[in-house]
Amino acid sequence: MKNTRRWIGRVGCGLAIILACSIWSFPADLAKPTVDLSIYGRVVQVGWVVKDLDRVVDYWEKLGLKNIRRAGVQEFPDVTYRGKKTPLTMKQAFADIGGVEIEWIQPVKGVSVYDEYLRKHGDGVHHLAFGVSSPAQLDEQRKYFDAKGVKTLQYGSWQGTKGKGLFAYLDTAPQGGGVMMELVYNPDAPPAGTTAKSENEYPFNKIVQYALVVRDVKKVGDFYERLGFGAMPVDRNISVDRNYRGQPGKFEMYLGWWHWGDVTFEWIQPLVGPSVYDDHLKARGEGFHHLAFNVTDMDQAIELLKSKGAPLSQSGGWDSPSSKGRFAYHDTEAYGGISIELLWNQPESQ
Repeated sequence: MKNTRRWIGRVGCGLAIILACSIWSFPADLAKPTVDLSIYGRVVQVGWVVKDLDRVVDYWEKLGLKNIRRAGVQEFPDVTYRGKKTPLTMKQAFADIGGVEIEWIQPVKGVSVYDEYLRKHGDGVHHLAFGVSSPAQLDEQRKYFDAKGVKTLQYGSWQGTKGKGLFAYLDTAPQGGGVMMELVYNPDAPPAGTTAKSENEYPFNKIVQYALVVRDVKKVGDFYERLGFGAMPVDRNISVDRNYRGQPGKFEMYLGWWHWGDVTFEWIQPLVGPSVYDDHLKARGEGFHHLAFNVTDMDQAIELLKSKGAPLSQSGGWDSPSSKGRFAYHDTEAYGGISIELLWNQPESQ
């Protein structure tokens, strides 16, 4: 949905696109986190699990991701899954979008969180990874979440150029909207603040939003509040100029927001349908729904993606005193389980 950076902090709710506005209250006396949670302000990797890696990667390369690195089949002998040693063999490929690494994973041998995810959901974004500065910080984070009732489902290591890398998957999916958090210590990671040069085609130059579809956004907000991430503001949204799969749309939804990171998170609870959100819940359950990208000319960008094999599935706009714009979803779920959203914000001078 819309890019809300220009209207965060508003007090009134009398917007044309908003039927009602609410920010649910959370306990004010919750204990402050005992560890530094600032690392969760930046996603360093989008972990994408698929059944047929080559088919998915070929399609996204056709759409415009050009800096793809196919790593082939890799072995990970030092992995523990649900308390048991489980050596894994995986097929992998990588890309970069504005400094965020995309990792495609196709499990080959072994039992893992990836197989579990594919059985329950099919292809899709399985986890979002956050970087830690040392093995000690990774252990500290694991202990903190364990004390909050969030266990580590899988962890392991790999041998990097400058030392041993470590990873751990936190079991946030059941209560947190269907996506796991991954902690990563990567000794080969570039220095903080550096951005890899992107060679992708327009509009895949920068991710501006991570969006998840959930059945109860209040429960999801409560869960992350208990973990120490702060309250989640929520609006009831009715977009303007709604269209769903070529017909006039009537969809409505609750939208929850996280704005404390460098990219906005959007949590969507469908209320009135039909919509692409209902479709996703029925087909895959709760979880990651789309990556969003800004465009300068919406009509031109829509036609560009349609010409590359990504049909338009849903669209609309927003019109408020502080912000106007349009959004458009392109149905790419057959090739990886997620959609693309295009966002256009009307320039302030217009």
